[in-house]
Amino acid sequence: MSTKVALVVCLGIAGAVVAFAFPPLAQDPRYHDFADQRTIAGIPNLLNVASNVVFAVAGFVGLRRGRRCGVAATTLFAAAILVAAGSTYYHLHPNNQTLVWDRLPMTLVFMSLLALVIGDRIGTRAGRPVFGPLLAVGIGSVVWWRLSGDLRLYALVQFFPMLAVPLMLFLFRGRYRAVGFCWVLGWYVLAKVFELADRQVFAMGGLVSGHTLKHLAAGIAVVQIWRILLPDTIPAGRKEPSASGISLLRRLEAP
Repeated sequence: MSTKVALVVCLGIAGAVVAFAFPPLAQDPRYHDFADQRTIAGIPNLLNVASNVVFAVAGFVGLRRGRRCGVAATTLFAAAILVAAGSTYYHLHPNNQTLVWDRLPMTLVFMSLLALVIGDRIGTRAGRPVFGPLLAVGIGSVVWWRLSGDLRLYALVQFFPMLAVPLMLFLFRGRYRAVGFCWVLGWYVLAKVFELADRQVFAMGGLVSGHTLKHLAAGIAVVQIWRILLPDTIPAGRKEPSASGISLLRRLEAP
């Protein structure tokens, strides 16, 4: 166990070293120039605004389950609701000042997910002490960006969980099924692909942009998190099933 934990810690140290080995990373001024800027029914950037509803729905539904799964899960779903509010505010008036309120709750989601997996895979005695510091680092990354213009710490907060979570799923057994967390990561990766392909997606038909689809994919990732909790737990002493056997197992366990 100590060797496995050391590997996770080393990954964190390596991530920080790599991130800060690069020169300061400034915000691209073209970031706010989204492909779909249509004003519909008097609302600017309507689809990028309206698509945030998926975060609110996922957050409210998740809170009912998250309260029984600890503070990290509760914070994650509450933060998803704040993402809906912050992203809506940002997309109504896209600029660096409003972007702060979009990014702050996102860091709470990233860090809460990381703490949730640490608590599940390594143990609550590890997850609880790191929860507060992780949230502080997440919030601090956005504050640091606004004060210094440097995005390196924010980039580390956003992408480190995408490396650390798969590593912990591989190294440790936990209460929740690893395949569920893999789906979470998969939907988030898809969201980033849509974000990068914003204009290409919009050019396909002019109906919806990549950024709008990014919101939907990221919201589904949050939905997947609350699907993981409670009903998909593994009874003590049972080995985690393979992805191919999950469907059969659920049918056998169904009442």
